[in-house]
Amino acid sequence: MKSTKKVTRFIALIMVMILCLFSIAGCSNTSSNNTGAGDDGSAQTAESSGNESGESADTSNDTADTAGGEKVKIGMIWYGNTDAMGGTFYSWANHAAEVLGVELVWKLGSFTTADELTDCENLISAGCQGIYFVPMDTAANLQLGNACKDAGVYWATSNRQIADADVLAACEANPYFVARVYDNSYDVCKEMVKVLADQGITKVCMLSGDPTDAMMVDRTKGFEDGCKEYNVEILATSQLVSGDASANVDSVNNFLTLYPNVEAILAVSGTAGVGEAIITALEASGRETGSVKVAAFDTFEGNQKAFEDGWLAASCGGYTSECLVSLLALISRASGNSEADAVMPLTLSPLLITSAEEMETFSQYVDNPDVQLYSDDIIKQLAGPGMGIEDYQKVLDDWSIEFVKQAVGIQ
Repeated sequence: MKSTKKVTRFIALIMVMILCLFSIAGCSNTSSNNTGAGDDGSAQTAESSGNESGESADTSNDTADTAGGEKVKIGMIWYGNTDAMGGTFYSWANHAAEVLGVELVWKLGSFTTADELTDCENLISAGCQGIYFVPMDTAANLQLGNACKDAGVYWATSNRQIADADVLAACEANPYFVARVYDNSYDVCKEMVKVLADQGITKVCMLSGDPTDAMMVDRTKGFEDGCKEYNVEILATSQLVSGDASANVDSVNNFLTLYPNVEAILAVSGTAGVGEAIITALEASGRETGSVKVAAFDTFEGNQKAFEDGWLAASCGGYTSECLVSLLALISRASGNSEADAVMPLTLSPLLITSAEEMETFSQYVDNPDVQLYSDDIIKQLAGPGMGIEDYQKVLDDWSIEFVKQAVGIQ
């Protein structure tokens, strides 16, 4: 009897062990399935992260893949897409992403280094292999660059020079820094002063830029040196406030009130509502239409009418090329197509605009989100293998009104 009970207990023990083994196997299969779902969930999380403060442009073309075969994902920190320049690059970049099969995750509306750094960290967490941004000040290059280096993520910039030698040296030592493209602001600003001087203008007020922003410093100095060279007196200077129309309107009103003999206003930027604010203030000033001229770096909404009404004497624009070249160089590196061992310094000369006719051509074809000036073949070439600094610089050097006309088929 005791023997029978022992056998029964032994059989029961064996059955329990078998059931435990099946349970463990079942849990193992469930764990594997959850890993797969987690992969999908991670992709969805990264995609929704892009949609929270911008948009995620995910395409089906698989031209640009990393060495591991995964689709390249680039984080895009951009000031906005509602003005002419911002909207055009937004369109060009998304078109390039479609051509190349790249996913872009946009973060729009950051105007401080702190905000850009937060965007950068979020984009890195979302799985981006590259970060493109326009540094809001010199510190942004170091802070975002270090965040990218620590994460093993490539980065590229445009529209800003790094004037501080120590900061430049530190950035150039960063192995993940791909390209820095900046515009030749200084010479263009001097040329705009010459346009005013040729019209007999001798007294101006100036909206200057952020003294910590190398590009704005270049533009301010270009205006100042141009005024010295062409015997134009700067009556007063006020720092513009990007994105704050009322502050800029107040600055212009102060110029007009305190210096009734002012003949023109120089502005280091017309984007982010600055150009519109200047014209709004002039139109509401009671001055005769066109009696005070404006020379504004960058184009803005309503500049065509401002030229026609006689307010606007000189403008310049067309920086979208440098933005696109920087992005495509970044995509090339993130895709494993480029193995350059140093950052590429590249420059672009923007297009000077001095008449309503030139502005019409510019507005119709250059700062137009619906016009793609670079062919799909050029886009693929710039993001592909074998491209070096000379190749990218040649594309930037070819930027001209003639190039624009040829691209759209105008003789």
